[in-house]
Amino acid sequence: MTRNPNIVLFSVHKDAMDAAVRAFASDWPEARISNLLDDGLFAWIRETGGVVPEMHDVFRRLTRHMVSRKADGILFTCSAFREVIDTCIKEFDVPILKPNDAMIEQALAAGSRIAVMATVGPTIPSISAEILEMAAARGQKVELLPYVVDDAFDALAGGDAARHDALVAARAREIRHCDVIVLAQFTLSRAVPAVAAVSSIPIFNSPGAAVAKLRTMLKA
Repeated sequence: MTRNPNIVLFSVHKDAMDAAVRAFASDWPEARISNLLDDGLFAWIRETGGVVPEMHDVFRRLTRHMVSRKADGILFTCSAFREVIDTCIKEFDVPILKPNDAMIEQALAAGSRIAVMATVGPTIPSISAEILEMAAARGQKVELLPYVVDDAFDALAGGDAARHDALVAARAREIRHCDVIVLAQFTLSRAVPAVAAVSSIPIFNSPGAAVAKLRTMLKA
C-alpha cells in the first residue's frame, strides 16, 4: 500500500467530519482525504430514534459510490449507524472502519467498568452493542454506565462550542467508580480537555484511535 492512500471519510454531521479531518492532519498527514457528507441522515436517525431498515440501502448506495471513486479505505464517523456499517463491511471488498472500533479496543484493554458518554441518544445503544460484542469476543465481562449529555449537541450545532464542552464536563463530573470514560462520538473529541479537567478517570475518544487503526489496516 502506498504511503499516500486515498481515504474517504463518510459523515452525517459537519462537526464529526471536522474532527476526523483534524485527526488525519495531526496523525497521518500523508493520507489523501476526501469527504462525503449527508447531514440528512443525521436528522433522519434523530427522528426515528435508531436505525430503520431503509437506512441499509442508503448506506449501500453511498458506499458503492465511495468504492467507485477508488477509495483505498473508508472511515465512517457516524456512531449511531453500527448495524448499517456492519452490512457494508460484509458486502464491499475495501477496508472499512467503524468509528469506534479502535477506541473500544483501547478502552477494553484499560478496564471493564466503562462510562459511555454521548450527546445523541441513539448513539448509546449502538456503541453499547459494539462494546459488548467486542468484549464477548475477548471473553471479557464489562459493565456499561450510559451518560447522555442533554442539549450539548444542539449547542455545538448552533456554534456554541464552549457551552457544548461545559455541558459535557459537568456530566463527566458525575461519573464515579469507573475504569474508563469513552466519548462515543467524533464530535465529543473536542471536549477531551474539558473532561480531563474535572475527572482523573482515563478518557478515550474515537478520531485519533481510528486513524491509527486504519493506518494499520492499510499497512501504510
